[in-house]
Amino acid sequence: MLSNSAFEPKGRTSLDSACLIAPGFDAVGLAFTANIEEGLDLGAAFAVTLEGEVVVDLWGGHMDRARTLPVSADTLFPIWSATKGATAMCIALLVERGSLDYERPVARYWPDFAAKGKGEITVAQLLSHQAGLCGVRTPISIDDYYRHDRLAALLAAEEPFFKPGTAWGYHALSLGVLADELIRRVDGRTASALFADEFARPFQLDMFMGLPDEARQRLAGTVLPDGDRQMSLPSIPVPDAFTAAFENPPLEAAYANDPAWHRAGIPAAGMSANARGLSQLYAIMANQGWLRGGRPLSPTTIAAATRQRVEGIDQVTGNYRRHAAGFHLNERGWMGPNDNTFGHAGWGGSIGFADPKARLSIGFAVNRMRVAGPNQTDKRIARLVSAVYDAIIPSRR
Repeated sequence: MLSNSAFEPKGRTSLDSACLIAPGFDAVGLAFTANIEEGLDLGAAFAVTLEGEVVVDLWGGHMDRARTLPVSADTLFPIWSATKGATAMCIALLVERGSLDYERPVARYWPDFAAKGKGEITVAQLLSHQAGLCGVRTPISIDDYYRHDRLAALLAAEEPFFKPGTAWGYHALSLGVLADELIRRVDGRTASALFADEFARPFQLDMFMGLPDEARQRLAGTVLPDGDRQMSLPSIPVPDAFTAAFENPPLEAAYANDPAWHRAGIPAAGMSANARGLSQLYAIMANQGWLRGGRPLSPTTIAAATRQRVEGIDQVTGNYRRHAAGFHLNERGWMGPNDNTFGHAGWGGSIGFADPKARLSIGFAVNRMRVAGPNQTDKRIARLVSAVYDAIIPSRR
């Protein structure tokens, strides 16, 4: 078993003494504490696995703006769209078991979905934001996302905002409803129940797609980004798609502090988790499907889930991205130096990802939301990722 190193950041109090830093990873601890000491983070957690073993497990700072409640080992954070990676793994599990096929039309499993020319959209196209269903034109409220059924029917009847398969546009919240409905159709469970049954409980992941009341006291309060820095928008190529994705209903950062949001656990953005859980979830993908003696996914399914499906400009926000079936793909080195790295980031800074080449996975969770400029990398995660790869690749030192 790994034990704590002798790392003690002199004069710093933001890092809990019980944190784990394996030998050789001291610079990661320095990077983590620097983010908090410089005010980039209020409270945060960061974890790394290497070959399936936890080599870094850090937490520090405060759960609240008044700095009265220290972050602890079991503090949870709203992780926004980093949730999408967990939902994508639920879909991958159903592909593994033969209940779904990435290359089959969605309408094969959900017949009503074929309306308005959507009959040929495949499961992989849906998960890679190519369906053109960034939201709906019918006025709705956030309660429709919480209740699911009405919104699933509206999305099935909706006309795409661009021709499916010709481009991609970010399905900020709608992707969760679409994926959840697919899961319900072929499995009978909700995405939340499937994730809990097949990933969270078997692998002891502290992650909740719907926060139970007894865990609410562990959830950190979120500090929202400034009003004029909520999003990173180089342009808005399809204004109606942007309206559907972000303004019907308005996507508010304040949801991160709303108990109704926590309880609902929308499968696109509503998960509560810590960095340890995120890193171990992605450790499955980084190690050919294995974690602690269990193997929910085969290398064949992982390859199908994580190969590039689309690349280019987001028709909703104008940002450039590469997408797999539910995962972001690495670009500009924001998930390290290896091109085949994949995962998903969340609004404000949280992220989880896997690097199969290095057999490494990372989880990062924060409660001070920050938004980098268009097509830029968050300074906090860039600093941490650089320190991790410096530790495992001697030539980078």
